[in-house]
Amino acid sequence: MLLQDNFRELYKKINPKWQDSVTIYKKLISSYIQKDMTILEAGCGFSDMYLDLYGKVKRVIGVDIEPRYLEMNPHLQEKIQSDLADMPQVQDSSIDLLVSSWVFEHIKNPAGAFKEFFRVLKPGGKVIFLTPNKLNYVVFANRLAPFFLRKWIVNKMSKDLVTDPMKTYYRTNSISKIADLAEQSGLQPIRIILNGDPTYIAINKLFFYSGVFGEIILSLPLLRNFKVHIIGVLQKG
Repeated sequence: MLLQDNFRELYKKINPKWQDSVTIYKKLISSYIQKDMTILEAGCGFSDMYLDLYGKVKRVIGVDIEPRYLEMNPHLQEKIQSDLADMPQVQDSSIDLLVSSWVFEHIKNPAGAFKEFFRVLKPGGKVIFLTPNKLNYVVFANRLAPFFLRKWIVNKMSKDLVTDPMKTYYRTNSISKIADLAEQSGLQPIRIILNGDPTYIAINKLFFYSGVFGEIILSLPLLRNFKVHIIGVLQKG
C-alpha cells in the first residue's frame, strides 16, 4: 500500500468518522446521478476518477484546455478542447450535472467560467466541485514552495502521485469567493462541505501526527473555514 494510503488508514482508526475528500465528493455525485443525465466534466484531464460513474448516465462530455490530456482520456463519449470560460461547443441548457475536481484553482477567469456553467446547465442543473481551500496552511505553503520542493514532497508521499503541471491562480478557492461568483452568475450554493486531511503533509510519522494535531485545531468553530478542501453543490434555479 502507498505511504499516503497507509497514513489515511491510520487516521481512520484515530478518527473513525473521517472520510477522504474524494470519497465524499464521489458519494455526493452518486446521490444526484440519474441514468438519463448528460454530464459535463469541466477540466477533465486524463484521469479515470469517474470511470465507475460513467456507465450510470446517458452521455458524458469532457472539456479541457489541454488537447494532449483529452487524447490521453479514453473514457469520455465526447471531447471538447476549450477554456471553461468560453465553451461555445456546448449548447445552452443542455447539461444536467457539471462535475469538476482539482480544477477551480487553475481557472484564470472564474467569473467567465461560472457564467458558462450557468448557461450550459438545464434549470435545476447542478455543479458539484472539489477544490483546495487557499486559506488552509498546507495550500498556502504549497503556493509558496518552488516546483522542485513540491515534486520532492510528492515523491516522498507516493510513487503514484504527480506534481500538478498546470498553472494555478487560486481565484476561486475560498467559500466567500465561490459564494460571490455563484451569486454573480445566477447559481445558488445548496451545499458546502469543508474537509480536512492530515496526510497532505505526511512525509513521515512526525509530519503525520503534526497534521493530526492541526486537524484538531481546525475543528474549532472559528477555524473550520480553514480546512484543506472545499466540496460543494451549486444549482441553477
